[in-house]
Amino acid sequence: MGCHPKSATDFSPKAEEGLRRCLQHEKFVALGEIGLDYSGTFKQHEEIQKVVFSRQIKIALDYNKPLVIHCRDAEEECLEILEKMVPKNYKIHCHCFMGNFESAQKWLNLFPNLYIGLTPVVTYKTAVPTQNVARFIPLERLLLETDAPYFIPRSFPKHEVKYSHPGMAVVVAEAVARLRNCTVVEVLRHCRQNTKNMYGRRVLDIPIVL
Repeated sequence: MGCHPKSATDFSPKAEEGLRRCLQHEKFVALGEIGLDYSGTFKQHEEIQKVVFSRQIKIALDYNKPLVIHCRDAEEECLEILEKMVPKNYKIHCHCFMGNFESAQKWLNLFPNLYIGLTPVVTYKTAVPTQNVARFIPLERLLLETDAPYFIPRSFPKHEVKYSHPGMAVVVAEAVARLRNCTVVEVLRHCRQNTKNMYGRRVLDIPIVL
């Protein structure tokens, strides 16, 4: 849970109070997604986004909760704030990563406990930068996601499937396995362990059966 950068103008003291209450719940495992989004008209709220982003980082640090980061068209500013405020060994999930491998390396090198999340975008023929990330990123730093309800896998007929869902993360694993010339089980085993490392061991305890 957290205030998305596109909603930064709505982050009031009451919202912060509510967020802090949520953070105290035993099932609350991370704060996010938070960050910066300068796409389209949202850039006009650049300064407000920075304030809200910084404020929420401080809240996460107060409660020692991992961060889930949303970053669109604002990589330099986002990393600048993270470097300034967040300890190097902090747990960070770079959600729905859309950059190239060079950009991924920058994030990974700055924070050794940061994970890159890939979505069904990796199945799109035009998504060469994302495919290169999948091909070269250490499996120990990868997370699977769908950003549901967005990004329907390419193999699903759009006229039949209108929305993605978390179960489609398996399709992301299959795509990563093809690009790396390894087994799907290998990808899933690494990503399950990464998820436990990021969000806590009690999150996933179901064995992989394929």
